[in-house]
Amino acid sequence: MKKLYITMLATLFVGAHCLADDVVTFEEFEVNNDGYQNDFGDDACFEAGGFTFNCNYFPEWYYWSGFAISSRTNTSFKSYEIDQFNSCVGSGVNGSQKFVVAYPQGETIDVDAPEGRQITGFYVTNNAWTVDAILNGDGMTPGAFDTGDYLTLWIIGNHPDETADTLYYYLADYRSENVEEHYYVNDWRWVDLTALGTVESITFRIDSSRKNDWGPTTPTYFCMDDFNGVAPSTTGIATFEEIAIDPESSYNGAGVEGKEITNSWGMTCIQSTFRSGSYDFTTIYDPNYASWSGFAISNETSTSYASYSDQFRNCVGSGYDGSNNYAVVFPSVMHEAIVMTNGPETISGMYITNSAWNVSAYTEGDGMTPGIFTIGDWCKLTITGEHTDGTTTNKEVYLADYRSENPSNHYYINQWQWIDLSSLGEVQQIWFEVTSSRNNDWGMTTPGYFCMDNFNGEPDATVGISCPRTPQLETTNDGPIFTLQGVKVEGTLKPGVYVKNGHKLIIKN
Repeated sequence: MKKLYITMLATLFVGAHCLADDVVTFEEFEVNNDGYQNDFGDDACFEAGGFTFNCNYFPEWYYWSGFAISSRTNTSFKSYEIDQFNSCVGSGVNGSQKFVVAYPQGETIDVDAPEGRQITGFYVTNNAWTVDAILNGDGMTPGAFDTGDYLTLWIIGNHPDETADTLYYYLADYRSENVEEHYYVNDWRWVDLTALGTVESITFRIDSSRKNDWGPTTPTYFCMDDFNGVAPSTTGIATFEEIAIDPESSYNGAGVEGKEITNSWGMTCIQSTFRSGSYDFTTIYDPNYASWSGFAISNETSTSYASYSDQFRNCVGSGYDGSNNYAVVFPSVMHEAIVMTNGPETISGMYITNSAWNVSAYTEGDGMTPGIFTIGDWCKLTITGEHTDGTTTNKEVYLADYRSENPSNHYYINQWQWIDLSSLGEVQQIWFEVTSSRNNDWGMTTPGYFCMDNFNGEPDATVGISCPRTPQLETTNDGPIFTLQGVKVEGTLKPGVYVKNGHKLIIKN
């Protein structure tokens, strides 16, 4: 019963047309004896899943463009005639037989719906010829790819109102001065297209740092599979990306069937859950007042707060590392929890930041207690992990901390900050509480929100955390110092790497 419910819930999240039957795997198409097909007759296109893939074929010139079907397993490039249909993987996604080789020259993938539709994404990898050029040179510009070189796939979403948006994906990126950061795509990787919104067609273009007077000299191919498919499972990590909601929108449990419960005010509410990664997140929706508590999903990008309808915004404008979705958390006395669906486990941590409403309260006032945050004020997140024997362990994190007599030490979190939760030990569920120094006779006046992403993920060891600070501290040499795990450091610093004013601080022996 629970499995059916989760499936139904996911369907409610997904926008129009985004159903599993619409995934284009290309497995149904025939190929020739050499394992490819680039001739689709007079129609010069093929159709699948409600999409039309437009192509061109000129046999007298040994030329084609657009999209071809391939089942070739060879991953090397020796000759143009056949090896241009090789990928660098040797199969489709998850070992499937068929995939697309794309050689875009303005051809489109058309949506077979006049009002357009949202496309989830697709898997991409490099063509074998492209990899050969990256590693060995393309025959027209000298040598292999080196520092400064790149190969970029442009994905252009054409909207019904004749506007367009473009996403950029690096098929190879050697721009860094650090050679260890150079890479080219050599496996199947998911490209999320939901940020393009509703489109009537998709156009591709490839750009390279290697050019001559006629354009890129790097072979401008790429390979595609599972068009309009499902993002890869992030088992063990809740990124919230697999939950499809419309662009610039949010979900807070409204309209979803669930369990009827009575809240602490005696009102009948609907308790529901959604799953991301390996975890269930509880939401309680009150249809009497259109209010909610627990966990909501948002992809809103505005960081401003003007009214209650802006409660689903954060102060960054995206999920962690520029991702689309993130969770907005509004914990209540009902103890809405994150449940470990695979049994008790130790959680590595999560990224958090402030909601836009909280930041507005810190910097402009909350409308119920006078003035902005000042000396002595604070807003704190308490994270509680429950063990199988019923005992609990807590961790406290300050969302804003103005307790110091020295204003230069005041801060609020305004970036995605990693919070290490391993100290909670092995837990079966986790819940949260937000408290503040600002209260009146009815309770806390500071908004009781925070935002979360990549639950049970990993900290970014390369850049550490962004120092949580107020804008006033942006250019000062003074300010709090944090470990890479987000713990504020007091007193003498031991040798190691810290973060101060958003920059690494290295203390040597």
